[in-house]
Amino acid sequence: MSAARWRVGPSDGPTVADVLERMGGASRGFAGAAAEGRAFLNARRARPDDVVVEGDELAVWPARREVPGGPPVEVLARWGEILVAFKPAALPTAPERRGTRSLITEVAELLGLSAPPHAASRLDVGVSGAVLCATGARGQRHLAAMREAGRVARVYVGVAGGRVEGSGTWDAPIGAARARGGRSLPAVGGAGARDAVTRYRAIAWAGGGAAAATLLRLEPVTGRMHQLRVHAAHAGAPLLGDRDHGGARSVTTARGRVIPLPRIALHALRVAVPDERGEERVAVAPVPDDLRDLWAALDGDGSAWEEVLSAAPEAASLLGAPSGTR
Repeated sequence: MSAARWRVGPSDGPTVADVLERMGGASRGFAGAAAEGRAFLNARRARPDDVVVEGDELAVWPARREVPGGPPVEVLARWGEILVAFKPAALPTAPERRGTRSLITEVAELLGLSAPPHAASRLDVGVSGAVLCATGARGQRHLAAMREAGRVARVYVGVAGGRVEGSGTWDAPIGAARARGGRSLPAVGGAGARDAVTRYRAIAWAGGGAAAATLLRLEPVTGRMHQLRVHAAHAGAPLLGDRDHGGARSVTTARGRVIPLPRIALHALRVAVPDERGEERVAVAPVPDDLRDLWAALDGDGSAWEEVLSAAPEAASLLGAPSGTR
């Protein structure tokens, strides 16, 4: 959805709060927009008491819709200034233009931190799972060094449309390409394409015909934007629910049931990184119920989820335990 825009006139009032009231206030959802981080004055995030002058532009973005009954933010593990948090699919990793509610702000509130932690990795809205964060400058420097040295290892699980066989590496370079509506989206061979490497393995298959699906274990070697999503789509098996890259908006089961896909069928399952003393640390984010339910509706074998981590020596059970840590 696009922003509502207002050009400040001579009688609109001296502050952002006054202009928001002129724009419609509570009746149009504008009254709390500045406090929620959804109001932008001349393209910069505005506060309610910011002064405005005639000719300024105020833009207000609609609030992100909440998903009732979704899993809560959870701290899966913490080692000094490093932590791993569980991000629900509907939540952005960091504050963005549709509101300040985000994983890092909720982690700060949960732990009583004076400032939100730094997200050393980000998951897109629509993707759930483990996010590596630093709560201080020392931890941030450490994670940056580990990432540069290739010492941060991640395992994702995804449900792709179509049938993928075996295992291997996807290594098509990824750049930016124009999408409908003027947006630039990551794409294979796009402008400024850079090397991108993903290891994949097909774990199990479900459905058939137009509803065929593959449960994939995915390991990003590099960290390009949308990398796993772009590589899966380029392989002819876009992730279910990934509308930006050709994924299905809904699936129809063999029994004729139509299942809408409000999220991307991708979950950051496991992260491993050495702590500041060099000890390998591991955290596992359990697979959310909505992905399990989708796989079950496609007649997928529920035991396949355990196989995703079968190659990981520190694998923790994904059934019952809230997290796995070392």
